[in-house]
Amino acid sequence: MTPTMHERVKNMFFAAGLTTNFTIQTLLWTDTKESAGNTIVFRPNGGTAIRNDLGSEHYVLVDVIGGKGKNTATDIHVDKILDYVQANPMSDECVGYIQNIGGKPSPILSEEGRLIYRLQFGCTYGE
Repeated sequence: MTPTMHERVKNMFFAAGLTTNFTIQTLLWTDTKESAGNTIVFRPNGGTAIRNDLGSEHYVLVDVIGGKGKNTATDIHVDKILDYVQANPMSDECVGYIQNIGGKPSPILSEEGRLIYRLQFGCTYGE
């Protein structure tokens, strides 16, 4: 699949304005050493069997990493992402049908005290 599904979700979020004021990364989080900076990381997370001419589900992890001391703003932004996906499950023809899997998870803290949410999405797509 070209581009890969996590890249397609990244492009969808960018077009929707959900990545504004965030550093965008793929596959792994590389700390920029700017403790006030926000980051979103897009990565694949498996899915169902991929077969020709049939739809399959691609799982994508989206890590939202807030800047140090920006816990409330990070939490609000995660809600904004979830609300957008819920209201627009078919908004991008390259992604297909997208839905949140697992709801809003409990956040974790990085060593520096950054709030991190790991969101998972399922994208049903077939060619």
